[in-house]
Amino acid sequence: MLSPVQHYTQQKEHYSQLLEKTIKYSNRIAMLRLYAALGAIAVGIWAFHSVETWHSWLTAIIAGLFLFLVRVHNRLSDKIQMLQLHLSVIVNELQALQGNCSAFADGAAYIDIAHPYSYDLDIFGKGSVYQSVCRVVTVGGASLLAGKLSSLVREKEDITGRQEIIKELSTQPDLLQNFRVAGIAIAEGPEDQVFLTRWLQEKDLFINNTVIRVAAVLMPVLSIACLLWSVFIGALYPGLSLLVIVNWVLLISFQKNIKLAAGQIDNRAKFIDKYECLLKQMAAPGFKNGWLQNTSANATSSLDNIAALKKLVHLFESRSNAIVGMLMNTFFLFDFYCLLRLETWRRKYRQSLLTAIGAVIEMDVYVSCGVYAFNHPENIYADIAAGNELYAKDLRHPLLSPTAAVGNDFSLGAKEQFYLLTGANMTGKSTFIRTVGVSIVLSNIGLPLPARELSMPLLKLYTSMRITDSVQDDISYFRAELNRIRIIMDKVCTSQQSYLVLLDEPLRGTNSTDKQQGTRAIVETLLTYNTIGIIATHDTGLCDMATKHPGKVSNYHFESKVEPGGLSFDFLLKPGGSTSNNATILMRQMGIIR
Repeated sequence: MLSPVQHYTQQKEHYSQLLEKTIKYSNRIAMLRLYAALGAIAVGIWAFHSVETWHSWLTAIIAGLFLFLVRVHNRLSDKIQMLQLHLSVIVNELQALQGNCSAFADGAAYIDIAHPYSYDLDIFGKGSVYQSVCRVVTVGGASLLAGKLSSLVREKEDITGRQEIIKELSTQPDLLQNFRVAGIAIAEGPEDQVFLTRWLQEKDLFINNTVIRVAAVLMPVLSIACLLWSVFIGALYPGLSLLVIVNWVLLISFQKNIKLAAGQIDNRAKFIDKYECLLKQMAAPGFKNGWLQNTSANATSSLDNIAALKKLVHLFESRSNAIVGMLMNTFFLFDFYCLLRLETWRRKYRQSLLTAIGAVIEMDVYVSCGVYAFNHPENIYADIAAGNELYAKDLRHPLLSPTAAVGNDFSLGAKEQFYLLTGANMTGKSTFIRTVGVSIVLSNIGLPLPARELSMPLLKLYTSMRITDSVQDDISYFRAELNRIRIIMDKVCTSQQSYLVLLDEPLRGTNSTDKQQGTRAIVETLLTYNTIGIIATHDTGLCDMATKHPGKVSNYHFESKVEPGGLSFDFLLKPGGSTSNNATILMRQMGIIR
């Protein structure tokens, strides 16, 4: 089996060669098109001055050849664009495998400093978890992925179900790529889904109105009759003017409703085109997972319906041409005709399309997860365990390079309720805490993680690691931290579900004595609730809590070593409290002090 790098490299070579051949062929067709155009002009001039009939036929044949070549060239241009998109997707994935995910959305719009864990764990923003996972091609998919990363499910079946879907999709890299290319090929406006969904849920304004239904049939028939009669008598029939006046009185009378409907459905054809293309990808047969099979079957059944809607929307959008719209409304009440057909379609297939849109968005997120799983074949899927035990062997941070990340073994919740984590600066305490937190989040959405063994319980998560003060709200750093801790306490004391609490250097905004006393009180309070957690601190004086609370609090630490070349770090979790300090050594090493 090919590695991800080998797969993408092979695909890059394939599409590069295909693109080169297609461009050469397109250039030849362009030249032939030019020759055909010049030939048609030359033969046409010749035919104009000739009395021979076959000259005219030859002109028509060459002109027809020109039009055919124009069509072929347009198709080749579309193919070139699609091939370029395939290459773009492949190149971006090769860069992502090297640690550069800048081509993908970072989810900065979803940053929320008040969120229980996302701000502390770098779930959103530049270089975030979101950017590492995100490959979505729909606006709804971007929002849904953010939602899944921001909330933890409560049922084991939800997670295991997600894992099975992602496992199967990760074995189909061609499907994943084709889905993404289909989504990228057609741009989607930020409000397209909102407006179309709103239109689908609106009440019928035209189909229930008897006047509109009768007028939409009667007035076009009368207009055609008057036009034909005018041609027959060789003069404008006076009744036609009266019909035109009646038509415009009707249009003006219902203008408000027409504008309302037009505002929701106008310019949505591209959005519908896009979702039709994505549904075609989802309709691919051969899935084994139950959810994927049902989604594929529903996508197949929705294609005809969405194709019919696409035609109606394209027809309605033709009214944007001032001349066409004016003439068609003047004689045939074109707006009434289109809106009646649209409402008839909506009444019959409204729920079908809403379901299809939701399925595309859900699939969009699973495709992102499938790409992530495919790109990390060495990762494993967590066992979802009962109780509170969180167990791992060789667990590494998912965002760190496999060559740079150091794995750690740990078990929390079985023998002890809390880890008291000590260690000097830069030894890896914060990274370890974030590794645990991020692993909980990613395993919750069904993604595999870098570890040799992994067992995750169903937990809620709250962190206090990266506190920000607010000058605007007149909140000091220390007050902001106290507010955060108070919220954590309020949550865990009333929750029936277990919490994982991660605190990094709590109460750092006060003096050492106050900080130590306060941290003791926090830990002792949390011990009385249904929580497990890790508290990182520089204060080794807190290590005696393991003696005071045996079986509930255990000491672990990270160490640094002083070597001739300076400090070195192994980033390995060790039992017991830390005995090293490195701040002075680091300042000397950096030339800050002598």
